[in-house]
Amino acid sequence: MGNWFGYALGAVLGIIGGIVMQAIGSPLPWYIGPLMFNAIPALAGVPVRGLNMLRPVALPVLGVVLGSAFLPDIFANAGAFVFALSLIPVFIVASTSVNYLYYRRVAHLDPITSYLSSVPGGLNDMVLMGEQSGGDSRQIALSHSLRVIVSVVGIAVLVVLIAGDQTGQAGERGLVAFGEVPPLELLILLGCAAFGPLAGRLLRIPARAILGALILSAIAHLTEIVHSAPPTTISRAAQLVLGGAVGASFAGMHLRVVARSIMHGLIAAVLAICVSGSIALIAYLAGGMDFFASLLSYAPGGLMEMSLLALAINQSVAFVTIAHTMRYVIVMFTAIFIFNLLHKRD
Repeated sequence: MGNWFGYALGAVLGIIGGIVMQAIGSPLPWYIGPLMFNAIPALAGVPVRGLNMLRPVALPVLGVVLGSAFLPDIFANAGAFVFALSLIPVFIVASTSVNYLYYRRVAHLDPITSYLSSVPGGLNDMVLMGEQSGGDSRQIALSHSLRVIVSVVGIAVLVVLIAGDQTGQAGERGLVAFGEVPPLELLILLGCAAFGPLAGRLLRIPARAILGALILSAIAHLTEIVHSAPPTTISRAAQLVLGGAVGASFAGMHLRVVARSIMHGLIAAVLAICVSGSIALIAYLAGGMDFFASLLSYAPGGLMEMSLLALAINQSVAFVTIAHTMRYVIVMFTAIFIFNLLHKRD
């Protein structure tokens, strides 16, 4: 009974959060609202629970939503894309180094925990490595989770303060009602969501549940088999599920116990975003890439979150998705090697 109360409470708080954030004009209100309106009560001891059982459905749905932004004109700025993508290794080295030095010199954490908390990506993989090597898995998990939250909320606020109406908000992409999507196109989109995870598994790609559906949806839209985006209600429901789950993941962490870990995680997240902003500025000044698109690509948030935010503020979802996928691959190839060196030294 208690579990169902927690699920219901988390869902209700998420809906309230989405309504509030949409009312104040926040980008990505149906992700940020549920996240914040679940995270704060969770840290205060309220027994909220995320609807994690719906994640296998929500992830492919959002993959289809993101894939609908892949239109033929995405290749118009290919030159700037290539230059900006070439800076991703620079961001990975700079961000990891800055955070590692902070965790070692200021937070006084051990080398393993410091490194795994600093790598910009691969939360589950980094936590698993930490558990297997005696690192502080709680600090590692908190560091990665807080980077996502600070990236989503911080960049959303930055967009509103700097760009205002010029960059766009979630609602400006246009609401899509169920009746506006032709039945055949709706069936194709459902097929993309249903078979996306299988496609991702066959392709052996990271984040297969969302990327598999994204690839199928992108193909359908690039070939102009489908012209419509998925209904807005479905997109909002999926964001509600995933945003609320992230916020509710802090349940059981008593603020007094984890306050120090949260403080260091927040500071490190801000440092990482500062590094992201610096690299994005280089891509903007030297490569002619849009600053906000670059910032989202280098931001230390997750692929799904940053791609959704790109969609919400009318930036190139294709570029942001490719950049985060490329970053994940580089991180996973290099992280294990560096981790082994630190583990032997430790």
